[in-house]
Amino acid sequence: MKYKRNLLAARMSAVMLILSAITCLTSCNMAKNTSADTAMQETIPLEVITLPEETTTEPETTPPDVEIDLLMIGDILAHEGVYNSGLQADGTYNFDHLFKNILSDTAAADINVVNQEVILGGTELGLSAYPCFNSPYEIGDAEVKAGFNVILGASNHPLDKGLKGLNNCLNFWKTKHPDTLVLGINDTEEDYNRINIYEKDGFKIALLNYTYGTNGIPLPDSKPYCVNLLDVDKITSDVSKAKELADMVVVFPHWGTEYAHTPDSNQTYLTNIFLDLGVDLVIGDHPHVIEPVETLTRADGHQMVVFYSIGNFVSNQNQKPRMIGGMAKATLVKRKTDGSCYIKEYSMTPVITHVLFGTGLITTYKLSDYTDALADKNWIKTKEGCHDFSVAYCQSLCSQVLGEDYNQEKCSLNVKLR
Repeated sequence: MKYKRNLLAARMSAVMLILSAITCLTSCNMAKNTSADTAMQETIPLEVITLPEETTTEPETTPPDVEIDLLMIGDILAHEGVYNSGLQADGTYNFDHLFKNILSDTAAADINVVNQEVILGGTELGLSAYPCFNSPYEIGDAEVKAGFNVILGASNHPLDKGLKGLNNCLNFWKTKHPDTLVLGINDTEEDYNRINIYEKDGFKIALLNYTYGTNGIPLPDSKPYCVNLLDVDKITSDVSKAKELADMVVVFPHWGTEYAHTPDSNQTYLTNIFLDLGVDLVIGDHPHVIEPVETLTRADGHQMVVFYSIGNFVSNQNQKPRMIGGMAKATLVKRKTDGSCYIKEYSMTPVITHVLFGTGLITTYKLSDYTDALADKNWIKTKEGCHDFSVAYCQSLCSQVLGEDYNQEKCSLNVKLR
């Protein structure tokens, strides 16, 4: 037993010696490291490094250009067959049928223009056709319902029912559709001098309308300003003001020779004046048939587009060329980067007046939607010299007048300028 106790004591002593040695070695190493660290701190200065804050870099983007799509249809020439087509069984009038086939086109445009060829004097003045026209107010209601927000009043017919007819028409638009822009006819001298402007996202388009005359009916002494005439001094003054107030200028002249498919000398003369004044777009009417479309270059290098005549939209005239009108379209652009403006593209889509007599029957189709089955039913085929009226006839006339830019397959003239 004594031997075992001595052995255990010896083992305990050995363990204690080993633990003492480990402690000593650890202390020495710590001392060495502390001395080394101290030496390093004395010779190498501490540098504080600040990490940059995390940031998100937005990619640079060019602000989008502003585009305005303008559409215009030609003459609403309300002969007896046209205004009788709106008469309902209860004695009221509705003319929605006139525009039912182009609603998708007007819905896609910003500015929708219609040439209201004849006065809307209302039934109280008696409805009448050629030569002194007067139409129901409800034609205007249908135009607004179809999306038209610009009405052209300067034609050769605003005084057909005297100043009373003109006043009735202006009063209808002011009271029934005050947000609709009516051009070319005026209630006051202030209206006569006003430059009418359409604006979208800061892009301003000035819209001007004039006529060559009023069928020999003199302007009334009490309101010499009631109709805008194609007077060079008036045009020059208006365009000059318009260019100060707006980014682009569009002129709608009532001009030319009736039933002629080519521009006359007066149209050429006025076109050159518009070009010199810096007008951007010209869309004409009055000849009741289509005429060519032309692109001209102004002195400043910008291009001016001229639709010489877009013909009738609806009528019951009795010659087959007068059944073919045009729907003019143009895309106007303002660059956000530098404010420059230009016409991006334009088109002319032929439209065909489909004449049938009866409530809601007369209407207008795009040529692309017209068929020989429809053409065979068109009243125009009953007239002398019109028996060959057909889709092929319409295509041939459009190709002759509109030239190489007219695409028969697409039934449209389309030109991209930029």
